[in-house]
Amino acid sequence: MGDRLTEEEKQPKQTSPTPYGDMFDEALPQYLAIGMPYDLFWDGEFGTKRAFRKAYQFRMETEQRIADRNNWYMGQYIMSALAATALRVAGFNTKGGLPDYVDKPFMDRYEEKKKEETRKQQQEDQQRLAMAMFQAMATKFNRNKEQKAVGTGQ
Repeated sequence: MGDRLTEEEKQPKQTSPTPYGDMFDEALPQYLAIGMPYDLFWDGEFGTKRAFRKAYQFRMETEQRIADRNNWYMGQYIMSALAATALRVAGFNTKGGLPDYVDKPFMDRYEEKKKEETRKQQQEDQQRLAMAMFQAMATKFNRNKEQKAVGTGQ
């Protein structure tokens, strides 16, 4: 009989005065780790806890996306290095045709390409504006010519 647990011994002992206090005590370190201040955890509204949790999840997802993209770029650099060296080591040392290691970071290339596209777009916009102004001047010239022709009786 001494080896059997009674109902009282089966239930974990409650250390806080309220039934939910133990859950809050267990959750406190998690909220402190995600940056929630101690006073706000205990004295703030419940909605702030949810907001901190969602903000933490959003931050983790964003950091994961950034890390994933950085890892992808690292793989691109490695592939470029392997392509540039493997053929040379294998003896394909002919002039031309062999890939070189990238001369500048990929993001610099992207930014240059974006600047070039922006410059081309601005040129196209200027050409459209010049064409519209020319058409407006031609229309005005033709109207004035017609008015003079009507005024002189031709």
